[in-house]
Formats: sequence, structure tokens, C-alpha cells
Amino acid sequence: MINKARLKITDILDVELLQKLQDNFSKNMDIASVIVDINGNPVTKPSRFTNFCTNFIQNSVLGNNKCSASHRKCGEGAAKSAKPYICRCHAGLIDFAAPILVNGEHIGTILGGQFLIKKPSASDFKNIIKEPTTSENRFLEALSEINVIEEQKLKLAVETVFIIANSISQMGYEKLNLKLDAKKMESSILDQNRLLEESRKCNMDQSEMFSSMSHELKTPLNIIFSALQLLESKYDTKSVVPDYEMFSKYSKVMKQNCYRLIRLINNLIDMNKIELGFFKLELANGNIVKTIEDITLSVVTYAKAKKISIVFDTDIEEKITSFDSGKLERIMLNILSNAIKFTEADGIINVNIYDNENYILIKIKDTGIGIPQNMLNKIFNTYIQVDDSLRGTVEGNGIGLSLVKSLVEMHGGDISVKSEMGVGSEFSIKLPIKLIESQMSHRNKNYNINDPIEKIKIEFSDIFS
Repeated sequence: MINKARLKITDILDVELLQKLQDNFSKNMDIASVIVDINGNPVTKPSRFTNFCTNFIQNSVLGNNKCSASHRKCGEGAAKSAKPYICRCHAGLIDFAAPILVNGEHIGTILGGQFLIKKPSASDFKNIIKEPTTSENRFLEALSEINVIEEQKLKLAVETVFIIANSISQMGYEKLNLKLDAKKMESSILDQNRLLEESRKCNMDQSEMFSSMSHELKTPLNIIFSALQLLESKYDTKSVVPDYEMFSKYSKVMKQNCYRLIRLINNLIDMNKIELGFFKLELANGNIVKTIEDITLSVVTYAKAKKISIVFDTDIEEKITSFDSGKLERIMLNILSNAIKFTEADGIINVNIYDNENYILIKIKDTGIGIPQNMLNKIFNTYIQVDDSLRGTVEGNGIGLSLVKSLVEMHGGDISVKSEMGVGSEFSIKLPIKLIESQMSHRNKNYNINDPIEKIKIEFSDIFS
């Protein structure tokens, strides 16, 4: 964005154009002129400067600095009065100035002058003659060349400079607006490009999602359909004696894949509800330590089936806080199912609870295959899956951890993960300790180890039959 308060004349006006305007003025009026910035420093080359100023006043660093100070002071007076301003420079000559104002900001000054209104006397400039580097004869010659102009010509010159300054101010204002419009357009284009890129990425994510969902839906459906076809082919006539073992085998296959479909559909529905703001917590005060312990112990049997040990430990036996036991169960089962899914036989899964005055920390650590470093910041995004080549034969739809993150955040907590390939992963869940006053809507109930059997089968449907 353009900073109007620090606007420079060279930021918005063409110096070559300013030079032509200044040269034409000096030529037609036979008066020296220059355009300076707000500090009195020349922006253009001087036009028709007198021999007196060039060779005796501005022939040193000190002289130039004094001229700049005079130009700045004259410009400030012009800007303050907002009209032509007549002043006397430090060398004793008469100058006049008109301010260049853009958007109310003084950005420069047009100066004319280096003349007198009466014939000069050498005694008026005795201080300059006394300077050691000054040649008196040459100085007197330069002094005699200074223009002496009548009041009428001075008035005309001043009015002309003021008109030119106003024209330049108008040009500057228009140029500034063009620059501002260009900046806005550039910013708008960047925003549009960003939105386009986000839209493109969203479309890609959606395409990947639909591809993944298609696969996730088709696979269990195909398995169910194939199992039904086998059963139909086996029992296509009434004369065939029922084979219970075969029926039981394919019945289990169909049931497992029904669980997979239920899990997928539940996750999709819940993610949609969360995005629309329709997903609500049913909070109740309860012992969160006992609930987490019961959920963990409820999956020990399933872990043992894969020869995986689950170890639960806590530094506190009771911590009363408000939470949604159903949603907490969902969180824990999802993370535990991933830990079991990606941990080899003889591996260990540790579930630890650490107490803090303001929050409780739950850590689930496994000795599984781990997560690549480049995926750690992405795995909580919806529909993000770790590279299948790194996960072997296990499957997933990339929704579970995104749902887990949303459920944790709905409790006012946060979730993070650390992992090392070939070593394992550790998920950390931090939940704030807070109590609710009224429990009229949702009564607290202890977690029953028999309640989640069906839920565990659904959450673990990718692992066990």
C-alpha cells in the first residue's frame, strides 16, 4: 500500500516533464527557476540560474546547504499559505514559491527568482566579497548581471508559477489515484489468484475425496455382494443341506463390511454436521480418568488378538470435569484403532494420563511403523491419508483424525502428534478442566464396558472380522 504521509514528488511525477515545464517558464519569463522537494533539495536541473548564484553562492557545500535551507523555508511558507509566497534568500536575492500539493500533502515546491527590485549595491553583499575565495572584480560583474524587475513583471511571474504548481498538483493527484488503483488491482489479482489456488486445491481435495469414498464404499459392497452370490450359489436349490460353517464364515465377512460402511457413513455425516455447526456436545460432569481407563481396557482383547500389549497408567485416579462421554469414546477408539492397525505383532501401546491443575493430558504412544515427517502437519486435515506404500495393506479414508481433532477442539482442547518412522507415534490430547453447573439436560453416567462392543466393532472394522 502507498504511504501517502511519506509520498515523494519523484514517486508520482515524471521528472523529465517537470523539467520541460520549468525550462519553458524560465525561458518565457527570463527568470531563474527550480523545482525542489520538501527538504529544499533540487528535483530538476536549475533553469537560467544567475552567474551570481552558480559561481559565488552555490560553489561550496556550505553554500549549497544554505540554499537548500532557504528553499525549504520558502516552500514551507508557500505550503502553509497555500498561495504564491515571496521571500528573500540567505544571499539577499528575492525568490517566490508555489507549493505542489497532492491529496493535501506538500510534496514539493516550484521556486522562481534570483532577482532584485532595485539596482544592487556592493555594500549590501560585503560579507560575500570578504570571503577569501571571492574575486572582487568577478563578483561585482556577476552582481551587475542580476535582473532588476518591475513589480508588474514580478506579479505576472508569481501568478504564472502558481498556475503551473496547481497544474502539477492536479497531475500528481491523478497519478497518485492511478497508482492507488493499480495497487488495489494488483492486490485484487493476488487475492483472486489465491482464491483460485484455494479453489483448485479444494477441487483436488474433493476429487481425491470422492475417489477415496468411491473405493471405500465399493470395496465392502463388492465383498458383501460376492459373499451373497456364493451363498446363493450354494443354496440355490431346496435339496442342498445347509452348511453352517460356510454360512457363518460369509456372514461374518458381510457383517464386518457392513460395519465398515456404517463407520464411513457415520464419519461423513458427523463431519458435515460439524462444518455446518449442527454437531453439539452433551456435556456432563464425571470422572474422566475412569472413563478413559474403561475405554482403553475395552480394546485390550482386540489388541491381544494381534499380539499387541496395551498398558494403561495414570498419576491420578480421579479427576472430575465436564465432557461428552460418547464423543470421548469416539476420540479414544479412533486413535487406539490406528495404533493397533499400524503396530506389528509383539508391539506395545501405552496410554498415560497426567494431571495438571488446569488441564488433563492424555498420551497414546505406540511402537508402530510411524508417520513421515512431511505428513505430521497434514494428518488432521480432512481426507488426508498417509502414503499407502508406507502403510502396507491396511486401509483408511482420511476422515477419522480430522473428526478426532474437531471433537477435541469442541471440548476446548487441542491434539498434537510426534512420530518417527520405524519407531512409532505419540498422540497428545490436552483437555481443560471445567465443570458445568446444570446437568438437567444430560445426566452423567459411568462408562459401561459392555456398552461399546458394537462401537468397537465399527471402529475396528478395518482390522478385525
